[in-house]
Amino acid sequence: MRSNSHPAVLYQLRIVTRILALIILLLVLVGFLLPTEYRVERSVSINAPLDVVSENMLSGQNLSQWIHVQGGRVESFDGVLQNDDSIRLLYDESDEIGELTLLEHTGNIIRFDVRPKLSTGLVHNRITLEEHALVTEVKWIIEGDLSVGLLSPYLAFFANDIAGQNFEVSLFNLKQQIESQN
Repeated sequence: MRSNSHPAVLYQLRIVTRILALIILLLVLVGFLLPTEYRVERSVSINAPLDVVSENMLSGQNLSQWIHVQGGRVESFDGVLQNDDSIRLLYDESDEIGELTLLEHTGNIIRFDVRPKLSTGLVHNRITLEEHALVTEVKWIIEGDLSVGLLSPYLAFFANDIAGQNFEVSLFNLKQQIESQN
């Protein structure tokens, strides 16, 4: 005697695989329509004059304390980071390293590039400082274009949340550090 249940199972499997194929196709098509550019911006007000904030941000001991690196840290150093200086980003559970390079430091603008790991692309960072009655507003901005294949639009879509959390922790650390010293 033959069982007729076998063709029904194959038919159901065929329907499920076609639905999954349509979902995957839909996700790929939506990915082509989403932008690959991203912009992340966060700010904090620090109760200290602009010159105090600017001087303390790039000192070797302070920088390694306030910049938050997910799963790692900024290597501490003596002195103050100068234009074209680079420092390493060290990770707790791997031998990979990254790099932070200061491009420009004027009184109220700090531009630096971060290469989270040597195998990844640069992330361009800009911090602007504005003083309002002995309170300094620190605004941190990154923007760029992701080019990592089909996932780029989805990563760009979530970049604000991913990088934004790191910015918020870093800016909170900076605020606590500077306000406790003054």
